[in-house]
Amino acid sequence: MNIFKELLEKQKAIILDGALGTQVQKNGYDVNDSLWSAKFLDENPEVIKEVHRQYLEAGADCIITSSYQASIEGFLEKGFSEEKAVDLIKLSINIAKEERDIFWANLEDKNKRIKPLVAASIGPYGAYLADGSEYTGDYGIGDEELKQFHKKRLEIILETSPDLLAIETIPILKEVKIICELLKELKKIPTWVTFSAKNESTTNGGDDIKECMKFLENQDCVSAVGINCTAPQYIPKLIENIKSVSSKPIVVYPNGGSKYNPILKVWEKGEISALEYSKLSLLWFQKGAKIIGGCCETSPEEILNIRERLL
Repeated sequence: MNIFKELLEKQKAIILDGALGTQVQKNGYDVNDSLWSAKFLDENPEVIKEVHRQYLEAGADCIITSSYQASIEGFLEKGFSEEKAVDLIKLSINIAKEERDIFWANLEDKNKRIKPLVAASIGPYGAYLADGSEYTGDYGIGDEELKQFHKKRLEIILETSPDLLAIETIPILKEVKIICELLKELKKIPTWVTFSAKNESTTNGGDDIKECMKFLENQDCVSAVGINCTAPQYIPKLIENIKSVSSKPIVVYPNGGSKYNPILKVWEKGEISALEYSKLSLLWFQKGAKIIGGCCETSPEEILNIRERLL
C-alpha cells in the first residue's frame, strides 16, 4: 500500500518540516557556500542535528535530510576525496535517522504522534552548480551526464535505507523523467516528486504542471506528487491543477514568500508571518494537499502553527 495513503488513514494530514539552510542561518551560522548547509556535514554536524531536533520538537511527522546539495561532484570541487564525499552524503541521512530515533525514544506520549519519517533529499542538478540554474533547469549538459549524476547519488543514499526519497525542487520534467527511469532500476522505496513553479501553472523551467503530473500519475515508483520552494500565493491554483490530472497524495511545502538572489546567494526578504503561513496551510489542505510543510525561509514556528491548525 502507498505509505502516504496508509498514514493518512491514521491522521488527516502529514506535517513536514521547514527550511534547513535558512534555519541554520537563523541559528547563527553562515551558509554562503556552494555546498550550502551541506558544508556542516564536515565542519560541524551538530549544526544539522540541531535543526532536525527543532523540527521534531515543533511537531514534524517527516524531516528532510541535508543531502539536497550534497553530491560527489560538489565535495570533490571542495577538495574532498571521493571516499570522504560518499561518507558525507551517507552522514546526511544517518544523522537525521539518529536524531529521529533519539526524539522518538524520549517522547513520553506517543499516542498523539506517528513515528516521524526521514526523507532523503534529492535536489536537482542545478543545486550542485550553485549558480541559480536549479530555478531554470538550464544546466548545459546532456541527458547521459544528468543520468549519471543522479544515479551515483541515489545509489549512495539508498544504501543508508531512509524511509523515503524526496525528489524536490525540480525545475524541468526532463530531469524527473531521467530520475524515474533510475528509480525503476534501483531499490524500491516510497518516493515523492515535487517541482518548483514560477506561477500557477508552470514549473520554473517552463513545463506545464499538468503535463508533469500526468507523467507522474503513471509512474509506480512515485507515491506522492506536488510543489515546493514556490511562492505561497501560487499554491492553491497549483493544487487544483494537480488534482485535475492526478490521484496521488499531494505534497506542498512552499517557501516563505522571499525571492532567491543567485548572485548574492541570499533570500531577499518578503516572507509572510508564521501565523499567516499556517492560515494559508489550512487553505492548501482544504484544496486537497495532505502532506504539508515549509521550504526556504520557513522555521519551526511555522511547522508548530501548521500542526496546531491542521491537527
